[in-house]
Amino acid sequence: MHQTTPEVIRVGVSGARIVRVTHEFVEYIDMTGQVQSLDLEQCATDWVKWKKENKQSFLNVSGASEAEIDAWDARTVGTRGALDDPPWVEFMNERRTRFEFETYEALCAELRKPLGDAGWFTFDMD
Repeated sequence: MHQTTPEVIRVGVSGARIVRVTHEFVEYIDMTGQVQSLDLEQCATDWVKWKKENKQSFLNVSGASEAEIDAWDARTVGTRGALDDPPWVEFMNERRTRFEFETYEALCAELRKPLGDAGWFTFDMD
């Protein structure tokens, strides 16, 4: 069962930072200085399950086939509030790890672009 309150990592505070993003995981240093990692395949599996449980909250993109939507969902690992203050990305892992950034540009450079380069998506909640 997922916890209801996200584990918040404020990137740039107390040495917290994203170390690397690969196809398999996100490695980061948390605000206590501990090296941590997120299993992206597990996040995607949890996203698909969560979205199916909450399907009434979603509208499908006009013209998108069910197969296209399923393929996109299989590569989605969490949600984001890129225009929020502070901007954030929250993963669908057990701890609901949420990375908060100083700026939208930092979110994109440090996490969103590397995730995309590795073949992963986040769902925009804005």
